[in-house]
Amino acid sequence: MLNEPTTIANVARLIGKTLQQDYGIDPQPLLHDSRINPSKFQQPGARVPFSKMQVLWRLATEASNDASFGIRVGSRVSPGDFYVLGHAWLASETLRGAFRRLARFVRVLSTAGNSLEVQDRNDSCVLVETYANRTVQLQPAAMDAGIAALVRMCDIVTAAPVRPRRVVLPRAVDGRGVDHRAVVGCPIEFGDVEIWEFSRADVDAKLPGSIPEVASAVEIVANEYLSSLEEGAVAREVRQAIIQMMPSGRSDQDSVARRLYRSRSTLQRQLGAEGTSYRQILESTRQTLAEKYLQSKEYSQADVAFLLGFTDQSNFARAFRRWTGMTPGEYRKSA
Repeated sequence: MLNEPTTIANVARLIGKTLQQDYGIDPQPLLHDSRINPSKFQQPGARVPFSKMQVLWRLATEASNDASFGIRVGSRVSPGDFYVLGHAWLASETLRGAFRRLARFVRVLSTAGNSLEVQDRNDSCVLVETYANRTVQLQPAAMDAGIAALVRMCDIVTAAPVRPRRVVLPRAVDGRGVDHRAVVGCPIEFGDVEIWEFSRADVDAKLPGSIPEVASAVEIVANEYLSSLEEGAVAREVRQAIIQMMPSGRSDQDSVARRLYRSRSTLQRQLGAEGTSYRQILESTRQTLAEKYLQSKEYSQADVAFLLGFTDQSNFARAFRRWTGMTPGEYRKSA
């Protein structure tokens, strides 16, 4: 889908590492079947489409044949796996500060629509996570990994283990034979909203490795990183215009500029200010729609070429191979 949510690529790396070290399973075939390129693991802050990550979670859980696979993955995390968010967490003065940064920069981990709030309730500090805007169902193992990862991240920065008083987990993780209580160290309930309730004294205690100046500096980098994930207003207009005009075969830059009541030079300048170009938007839009149409199997390859504004099927096939390394037919068979 267009503007698809993404996840930090390090999660896929952790899944692969867990498969290999804990189960003796080569992760490469699963990464291939999920269409995740391992070269992304070498790029700081690299992203993977959310839907591909969910495929990997499903395949990895099935391959491990272990209901607790997600717990094992989450227990391996280190702050560096969460890019700028992890560094801000490490430098936080208190767990409350770390929780607030997690809530503020949760989109570093995933842009799939979850939201996180930090609330005070009597003598408790409460983390509340909701998934109301999530467009794709999160795999239970991914939820388990998040649960174990939060406990692990707390243990990394506190002098002594800090455990919640009460935890409410999503119903999707219930009834699978996973001992969540052993992970979080307190009674578990299940509901529609995820809740972690901590003692205020615990979350307000000063952390031994805190460096407030570093935490503030990393926040600037985190804000810039999040801004880079957001498509600009002009780019969104151009993308929508391209989608509407492609079947007519007149989605060239001059035609799109006229449709948006701009000159070609003005459109180029505005897109450049947003860090993109007409060609980049056209290519990414065509690729995303091509994959969507081929996966649906409702259209012939000739139909897809026409819908994307290609003059003939051979031009479309060459472009698709450039994007994905596969022919449209090969991609359709693997979908």
